[in-house]
Amino acid sequence: MRATSAMVVTAYALATLAACGNGGSGPAPVPFENPPELVSRNGVLDGTLSIMPAQVEVAGEGVTFLGLYNGLYMPPVLRVQPGDVVRLRLQNAALLSTNLHYHGLQVSPSGANDNVFLDIEPGMTFQYDMPIPLDHPQGLFWYHPHFHPLVNTEIAGGLSGGIIIGDILAPFPQLAGIPERVMLLKDLKTEDGQPVLDPDPAGPTRRTINGLYKPRIEMQRGQLEFWRIGNIGANIYYQLRMGSQPFYVIAQDGNLQNQILEIQTLLLPPGKRLEVLVYGPQKPGTYRLQAEAFDTGPAGDAYPAQLLASVVSQGPAVPAIPLPSTFPVVPDLRDLPIDERRTIVFADTANPNQFVINGKPYNHHCVDTVVTLGSIEEWTIQNTAEEAHVFHIHQLDFQVTEINGVAQPFTGYQDTVNLPPATDDDTPSVVKAIIPFDNPVIVGEFVYHCHIVQHADQGMMANIVVVDPALPPPHYELCDPTHSHELPGSSG
Repeated sequence: MRATSAMVVTAYALATLAACGNGGSGPAPVPFENPPELVSRNGVLDGTLSIMPAQVEVAGEGVTFLGLYNGLYMPPVLRVQPGDVVRLRLQNAALLSTNLHYHGLQVSPSGANDNVFLDIEPGMTFQYDMPIPLDHPQGLFWYHPHFHPLVNTEIAGGLSGGIIIGDILAPFPQLAGIPERVMLLKDLKTEDGQPVLDPDPAGPTRRTINGLYKPRIEMQRGQLEFWRIGNIGANIYYQLRMGSQPFYVIAQDGNLQNQILEIQTLLLPPGKRLEVLVYGPQKPGTYRLQAEAFDTGPAGDAYPAQLLASVVSQGPAVPAIPLPSTFPVVPDLRDLPIDERRTIVFADTANPNQFVINGKPYNHHCVDTVVTLGSIEEWTIQNTAEEAHVFHIHQLDFQVTEINGVAQPFTGYQDTVNLPPATDDDTPSVVKAIIPFDNPVIVGEFVYHCHIVQHADQGMMANIVVVDPALPPPHYELCDPTHSHELPGSSG
């Protein structure tokens, strides 16, 4: 367990290829580039993602992929506005069934929206028609397949990209026009020139930024920049440092915080996004943006450190733009009455390839949790394993209030949180979160799971349905809580 033009997309693909291959000495440093973009126009994002076999060079190796979006290891970022409609065609010209999950979006989980129960078979084209609410949070999100149990195979095989909604810097006019860098982190394990089909998180892996291996980032001394960092890989954590240079976190998981947080180490579990302000170092020179070595616990996975990018501070110093000090108000959910309290237990089993929630592996055909629309719930999420897991719930955000008995300062909301490993004496770790099921758009069935997606594929996932009492009751079958530890045969 241990609509940007085709020219822009093509130019990016050529730049990615040029970034790779430098004889036997490894890839030469290449300039950092933001990913290509597909941009909404007149309130509509109209475009096509075609999953097709492709051969692409990554980190100096020619890799034959079973399927990539539009043949790109780093596909277009979808840039939309609140109130837009996403009319995206997903063409499956690959060999495996798939679908599309819009990670972090607070949209409908049904029909042609963020529906993870769709089965888009090889040879099929599916038309998404998904309105984004006018009041949707603005920030960094991402998209990836969510077809069970092939999520690890498909994300680790290169199928993921970014989403940006709105203008998260709008409340801070002094930041208008500062450089924006979109930094989407992926890792790749290969065997015989192909991605490993079901890669384990442990061991070495090649980590990239926007598909670029160890790129060169040039900053002007003292220049304030906006870095939008997302872990859009399948399984591994990124613990980032740039020497003693501080990061100023203003948002996480597409949610603007209520204050700035100065920190020197950024921890991004799988699925996590952090949006930060960074000054170009005043002292000229080259700085290492490093992914530090990481270990998820005694029963978990370990992987070595890797240089992610070289940051070069150069040129004349520019006057420092002051950091924002006043943020929009974010309601504190602790002020609301709690309607329901639940305990959710993430656990390993004696089978190293099986994981469970509340004692049972995932069953596609039944519902584990039923919630009434409007309910404000407190979930106590326990991790009994001696390895970290990652809690993520679709369609909404939550407020973490406590970790291992320590009250957490209120800075805002998130959709992904790390669950530390249990202690040596088998005391589980405990994360408490308040989850508001009060947005009518989320009515329907969706999932919560571990976002180390190999764990989710191997059982650490559950179905949840939000019911509107004003509507006719939906039909669903409740799961048997006494289900034995046997993985169901469903691949729906």
